[in-house]
This record gives sequence, structure tokens and C-alpha cells, in this order.
Amino acid sequence: MQESASSRGAKVANGLSDLSDLSDLDAQLIHALQIAPRASWQTVAPVLGIDPVTAARRWSRLQRSGLAWVTGYPGRRLLERMCVAFVEVDCMAGSVDTVTETLVRMPQVATVEHMAGGRDLVVTVFVPSLGDLSALLLRRIADLPGVTATRAAIATRVYGEGSRWRLRALDARQSEALRTAEAPQSAGAPLDAQDRALVTAVSSDGRGSAVEIGRTVGLSAPTVRRRLGRLIADHDVALRCEVARELTEWPVSSTLWASVPATHHADTVRVLLTLPEVRLCAAVTGPQNLLFTLWLHSIQDVQRLETQLGERLPQLRLHDRAIVLKQSKLMGRVLDDRGRAIDVVPVDPWAG
Repeated sequence: MQESASSRGAKVANGLSDLSDLSDLDAQLIHALQIAPRASWQTVAPVLGIDPVTAARRWSRLQRSGLAWVTGYPGRRLLERMCVAFVEVDCMAGSVDTVTETLVRMPQVATVEHMAGGRDLVVTVFVPSLGDLSALLLRRIADLPGVTATRAAIATRVYGEGSRWRLRALDARQSEALRTAEAPQSAGAPLDAQDRALVTAVSSDGRGSAVEIGRTVGLSAPTVRRRLGRLIADHDVALRCEVARELTEWPVSSTLWASVPATHHADTVRVLLTLPEVRLCAAVTGPQNLLFTLWLHSIQDVQRLETQLGERLPQLRLHDRAIVLKQSKLMGRVLDDRGRAIDVVPVDPWAG
């Protein structure tokens, strides 16, 4: 039986399964799973210089405490055939918490962030089509009690997202050993209903065993291994090992809206993706044509990054920026006030 959000949250609050910080080995373990999210402990452990039992035990401890987790969601190829939108939501005074609680329970809403300045919430939405986005905005989100306005920027291309971000705890040799181990073969097959069910299933636990996932979707373990390997190789599924941000050197998150001339777009994105602070970078519709998010050491780093961007990318015009006050949901994971996972609402773009 799945543990409830309230009981898991109480455990963390009471310190029953809590960790105050990450050890070097914990950080290396998380970094290893960021490179190879479904690699076996027999593969991961030798790279870290430990035995598989120790690796499994430490990961279980991190996961139970809500400090780290592996999640799955639509990958790059699948997103190109779907509608991805960043929706700004304005709320009446005193209604942000109530609206947030409803949004985090929507399977099409992957991420929910409470922002400082310009908008109350920014939510990331995955749906199959523009029509589905219209229905979600008009009939579900805009109609919520307390919502006063919504504005959607549709991603025309996602250049980079959180699965590329690394904790930077491993050296180059260790990283390369794990990259070599994680090399499934692409098949390029179209998705069917069973594949879509798998995409949603791995959102709950990206490291779930083939037996566990098969039990959820009604497939045999060998079929799950074959299909999931193909989905990952074809970039129809992306897997991401996350860590509670408060435990990293980058506890502050900021989103920036910018414009760049079409002739400089590719070069600008190329430079942005070299910056270790950049988590997400997407071309979007609307008054600004570029949106990107940063993980930073401090609030003061926003100004430093803006100065750096002005020097390296004079063609980039920043129109707005907002600090994330709180992440209530991150790619399907429901988070507490400290950014620790306490529940999961699997990402399901095809939910009715």
C-alpha cells in the first residue's frame, strides 16, 4: 500500500527518516543515478568504490527521506509531438495555497511553482494537443475558485531540461564509466497505449523494477524491460534523478523571460546550455521568445548571472525575472516546504 503524503510528511517533520545533509558518498550516488537512472547496483557500486548492498541501502534511505528520487516523464522525441506550455496563474489574495493544492493533483500539470513578482504561480503543462491545452486552461485552471487570470507560453522547442543537470560529485572517469553502461539501442517505433501507460508508470518510480512496473500496467517483466528500453533509447521517456534543492549548493531557483533575434537564436541557446546554472531552456510563444530557469547559490547570483549574460550575449534582451519562493510539485513529485518529496502524482498528459 502506498504511504500517504501526510504520513510521509509527518515522518520528515519529526525526523524519523530525516537527513540533515548529504555525505560525499550520497552526492556521488545521486550523481551516478543522474547519469544512469536505471543502472543496476552491480553497475553503480564499483564506480563508487562500494558494494551493491551498501549502494542499495543508501539509496533506499535517501528515497524514504524524500531527499532524492528518480522520476520519468515524456522525453524529447515525444515532446516534439505534444503540447508543452508554461502557464502563469494569477490568484486572489489568500487563495494561492488552495489553488496550488488543486493544481498539484492534476496529472497534466508536471510542475507547480510559487513565484515572487509578476505572477503568483507558474505551472508546466504536458498535453497531447492545442485543443487539450485550451480545455485544460478554460475548463479546469481558469475556472478554479481564486484564479483571476492565466497566460500560457507554448514551447515551440525544448532545448534542455532538468535531466541534463548534474550534481557534479563524480570525476570524469567515473562519469564516463556510467555513460558507457547506459547505452540502450534505438528502434524508432511509434507509441501505442501500452507505451503511454509505461510513460506514466515510471513517473511514480523511475527505478521501479520491471516486475513492479509490469504489475501496474498489466505487462510481463520481460515485455516491460524491452519496451522501456526502447522508449528510453528513442527519447520518448526521459528519466531524472532529483535531489532536494536545499541540500545542494544551489538552493535558489529563478526563471527568466528573454528575447533574442531569430538570427542569433541558435548561438544564444548554445551558450546558455554551457552554463552550469541553467536547468531548463525553451523557445516559447508570446511577447518573449525564450524562457530559461536557473539554480543559483544565492539571490544575489541573479544579478551576477544577468551581468555575465549581458557580457557574453549582447543580443539577448532580458524582459522579466522571478525568484521561485516554493516548488510545490516538480515533474510529478509533490514537495513539502523544504523541497523534499512527500507524495507523487504521476505525469499523465493523456489523462481524461
